[in-house]
Amino acid sequence: MQPAPVVEDLDPLWTSEVRPGSVHDLSAARELVLLALYPHAARGLPVLADKGYTGAGLGVHTPVKRPPGGAVLHTDIRTYNQLLIALRAPTERAHALLGRWRALERVTICPCGSPPSSPPPLVLTSMLRGRQ
Repeated sequence: MQPAPVVEDLDPLWTSEVRPGSVHDLSAARELVLLALYPHAARGLPVLADKGYTGAGLGVHTPVKRPPGGAVLHTDIRTYNQLLIALRAPTERAHALLGRWRALERVTICPCGSPPSSPPPLVLTSMLRGRQ
């Protein structure tokens, strides 16, 4: 049995292009990613997401939200939620790595006049970790 990968050894592999204006994550995912994933999901490939993607469609597994009124979730559902959260931990780590580049939030245009081919946070994170 092989040991689980160390979370610190994982790097983000892909980020989307910058979306114009204020676009909700689910709207951007539907436009950029989900249509390509649905055929694979139909064949059994699961896609794990957080509660913000509830209703994303076929094969997208999200934690079950607590019902209105504060009712306690059944043990099976709580276990399912914990499993999804644990499986998504490397993704959350990658998101945190990209989030450290706060200075880039103020960048509005590329000095060369065209958008960069790779999103700057992804490039900077790869360079920082020694993987160019």
